[in-house]
Amino acid sequence: MFRSGLLALVLMSSLLLEGCAFWRPDKIHYTWRDQAEAPCSDCTPTPGDTLLVGLAISGGGARASVFGAAAIEALMEEGVMDRVTHISSVSGGGFPAAYYALHKPRPCDTSTPEGDASCVSTFKDTMRRNFLTDLTLRQIVSPGRFSSPTRRLLSLRDALDDEFIGEAAFADLPPSPVLLINGARYDDARRFVFSNLAIPEAASNIPPFTEETLRTASFSLPGCPRSTPPDFSVALAIAISAGFPPLLGPASIEAQETCNGENTRYWHLGDGGILENTGVETLEDYALHAEFSGERPKQVIIFSMDAGRSTSSDIMMQTRNLKLWTSDPGRVVDIVGKRASAYRSVALENYYTQSGVDFHILKMRYTDARLSQWPSSCGERQNDPSAISAHLATIPTNFKITDCDADLMEMAAHDLVRRTLTANKSMLEQAGLSYRD
Repeated sequence: MFRSGLLALVLMSSLLLEGCAFWRPDKIHYTWRDQAEAPCSDCTPTPGDTLLVGLAISGGGARASVFGAAAIEALMEEGVMDRVTHISSVSGGGFPAAYYALHKPRPCDTSTPEGDASCVSTFKDTMRRNFLTDLTLRQIVSPGRFSSPTRRLLSLRDALDDEFIGEAAFADLPPSPVLLINGARYDDARRFVFSNLAIPEAASNIPPFTEETLRTASFSLPGCPRSTPPDFSVALAIAISAGFPPLLGPASIEAQETCNGENTRYWHLGDGGILENTGVETLEDYALHAEFSGERPKQVIIFSMDAGRSTSSDIMMQTRNLKLWTSDPGRVVDIVGKRASAYRSVALENYYTQSGVDFHILKMRYTDARLSQWPSSCGERQNDPSAISAHLATIPTNFKITDCDADLMEMAAHDLVRRTLTANKSMLEQAGLSYRD
């Protein structure tokens, strides 16, 4: 009884304190203060290679985090991951992308200490963590956050920092692989990319990107190529990429619109999956703009790990229950994504033939996995491949995941990577991207 009363008192006090948040100015999550400094002269994409190997990890909450980590493990086992030059992530896919960039996990051995961040089993365990609880607890104990979606981003940032980012900033990221974290700029419907290399901001002569709305926005300004500021929090970039309103965000960045630091503007950033949920488009755009030893890459190979929500039109139209939509607002992203993907495919694929760049997008969608056995964590169930397939499609989009669902996502990633490498063996070998068979 005493504990219940104490909890009620704590919650009541928190809510009273939170009431002040309604009258406080909106949170500015980052102020870009050093814009007047000289722009980068050596941070534009010039890796000096004719082959760009990209890994794209989609959004999809914990489902995407677990799927992405298992895909990285599978590509490591096949000897391919060391050849990846760029990693592009959206929302939950940013968790494993940033973890890999910061810690470069490797297979564990008997000498590896328990909990070592460089051990792949620690990597996978961390991706299974219940970040929803971590976020919620920070909301309850931090006055000014409970009632504010924009401040809720800070709770997710803090949880990521505590668990595996370690308050790393973009200056702490190694130069390779290039990390591209995708968000959306709500002000002008442009994709906004956080990156440890500059993405030049200039008028494009590439047909799909001649329209400003279709060009990538970043911290670069016209005539001033800049990477993401060195003091910008990696965890905040991931939180922004995952910030689906009204639950999280948007974030606000105070910046100026000129190289000389004039005319203050406020960028409002959030979930990258609203515009493109796979992360592939950023790699395509990046490759077409990049200057590799004075020219574009000759060949681009992108491993696309897609854990995004898959909504069957037939099933939706046969379903009366409206809770399928109200309980999972993320389904709206799927609707938008289908239409955007169709336009993107027409525009980009038509341009591929004109660009002189040989593109290979190896698409691996979690619902396409061929699994014949349930993992033990799912309990005693009859091993029916169709039932397993149907269950995969029902795994929710959230910042938490059950052991059963996580095991299935890991199995799906390994199955898809193995079959995709086998199906594309000849092309990969011709590109000099051999792997362990």
